[in-house]
Amino acid sequence: MDPLEYLDVARQAAQKAGALLAEKLGKVSVREKHPADLVTEADEASQKMIEEILLTAYPDHAFIGEEAIGNHLSEQECGKNAPADRPFTWIVDPLDGTTNFVHQVPHFGPSIALARGSELICGVVYNPITKECFTAAKGKGAWLNDRPIRVSQVQTSEKALISFSFPTTVNDQAPDMITFIKLAPHVQAMRRTGSTALNLAYIASGRFDAQYNHATHAWDVAAGVLLVQEAGGVITGSTGKPFDLSSPPFLAAATPELHKNMLKYL
Repeated sequence: MDPLEYLDVARQAAQKAGALLAEKLGKVSVREKHPADLVTEADEASQKMIEEILLTAYPDHAFIGEEAIGNHLSEQECGKNAPADRPFTWIVDPLDGTTNFVHQVPHFGPSIALARGSELICGVVYNPITKECFTAAKGKGAWLNDRPIRVSQVQTSEKALISFSFPTTVNDQAPDMITFIKLAPHVQAMRRTGSTALNLAYIASGRFDAQYNHATHAWDVAAGVLLVQEAGGVITGSTGKPFDLSSPPFLAAATPELHKNMLKYL
């Protein structure tokens, strides 16, 4: 098993799907899966393309995608819950940032990761508009367009630029909102960009310093988690327990000191 070989196939899939998304920008119909949870034909076409590329290369691998297309594993069948007879699983968000895509905000793209049980092997997050391709391979490092990247060295929340996400529907008692209110006075600034995958890629590349998310899915974070880890950052569950794909809420930080500093607000 060579993580770089898997990564090469994943990168090809992400870039081809990204080109498809860029071509469809502003040209697709939109519907709601749930209130405020948007999906387009571009999401589905991107997932079909990624699936075909990955499973043609590795037909014995399992597949988990955000869109309910095909007979694949469920979201719960990853991490510590991965089937023993199919240990390798591709975890795919074909279009992270769908609302941005619908409004033609150029901050979206596919996210692809390969996991063996709870171990992440490789990951790709790609923005087809900026042509920024963030990649990571287990034990090999993390890169932006083939240039090595590292997290920042920020150690305190007061000096940190923090990214965060809200669920598609939110109220004033949602955990993400409560954390936002508690944390906002104690950080340099906060950003909600609309793409969890790209937020994590920005931590890996030193643009953001930390991120929290109480309501997320494995396909939102799988690739980004490995990016942060391979770039030298710290990832745990949102309560500080070890991160696992089967329970994807998380806290990511550039340094152990910043992670400890932020954990008290969560």
